[in-house]
Order: sequence, then structure tokens, then C-alpha cells
Amino acid sequence: MFKVVRMSKRADKLPAEFRVDWLERHKELRRTASKLVASVAADGKPLGDDPSYDGMAALYFSTFPEAKAAREKGEAKGTISVVMDEKELFTRIDAVLKNTAQLKVVLTNVRKPELAPAQFKSESLKAYAKVESKMLMESGIQKIVASFAAPDQGGNPAFDSMLEIYFKDSDGLKAAFASPVISTLRKDEEALVRLDAPELRIVAEEHVL
Repeated sequence: MFKVVRMSKRADKLPAEFRVDWLERHKELRRTASKLVASVAADGKPLGDDPSYDGMAALYFSTFPEAKAAREKGEAKGTISVVMDEKELFTRIDAVLKNTAQLKVVLTNVRKPELAPAQFKSESLKAYAKVESKMLMESGIQKIVASFAAPDQGGNPAFDSMLEIYFKDSDGLKAAFASPVISTLRKDEEALVRLDAPELRIVAEEHVL
């Protein structure tokens, strides 16, 4: 399963106006993909900073050619899009996950140029696997999904990996980012990613459409 990840800024629209427009637009696109998940920046800046992008969507397809074609067709001014494949890294047994307004943090990285995409994916997954499940369980994290840019999608993708970290509420999110768990999860990244490349960070509310 491949997905096209799109990110967009709200430009001159007010946050509430953008939210309605983004979700309604992707409800209409739902029939074009096997699955569609749309996300909008959460209110209140839970981590204290402005989101890198205000809207994000993931359109799922069963084959790479379908996803690549959808990416090329859906390119628009002011947006970025990347064809990715995803792997679930962790889910709590008692996870509380919702189809509407599920809170998550999205973090991206750009790989070092000397690492081939397959090598970058393999080494990243090995690094994530080192984190003890006990630490994750105690952190309040509900779920973690890692996604990696597919090769041969045309041009250089805006980013090569993306973590989506799910939380029950904003208090759990803030507590996790104030604890060692996030830095532990990402501590091996320095050897794999370009530290001079911008990291995109979005605290978002996810909607499964």
C-alpha cells in the first residue's frame, strides 16, 4: 500500500475557514483513493510553535504507479506532495484512537545524500526498534507510524521520512515532549539525516474520511 502525502498552507484564509475548506475538499476526493485521511493544524499551538503547514492529507493506493499518477495530477501551487510507504511501529494494547479529530504530531526528515533510499529506510527502522516498548507504554503515546519516500517518483521529494505520533490528548502530547521518550526515539537520526535541512513539524487533528 502506497500513499500520497500532501501538505498545504492556508495562505490568506482564516484557520476556521481553511479547516472547513480542507476537509470538504478531501471528502470529495475520497472516491479517488482506497482510503483518505485529512488532517488540519490543531488549535492552540500545543507545542508552542506555528505549524509548518496547516493542512495534510494522505491518499492511499494499492500500487505505486497509481500513487505516482495521483501525485503528479494533484500537484498545485503552494503545496508539497510525496509518495510514501508506511510501517506501523507501535500501538498500545489499550490505544484510544478516533476517526475524527485524533491528535497527532507529524515530524519529517531529509536523508543524507550518501544514503540510498532503501538503506535509509532500513537503518531508520533499526534505530526505531531499539526503543523499549516499556518506555513507549509509560509515555502515553498511543501509536507511532513511520513512512518513507518511495524511490523513482520523479524529482527529489520534499522529505524522505515522516513520523506520525498519536496521543490521547494535548496533556499527553506535552508530557511526552517534555520527557526523554521523543529524543530516545530519534537519537540515532543524526547519523542518517541532514541536520541542515528544515524539519517540518505539525501538531494536527486527523480525520479518517
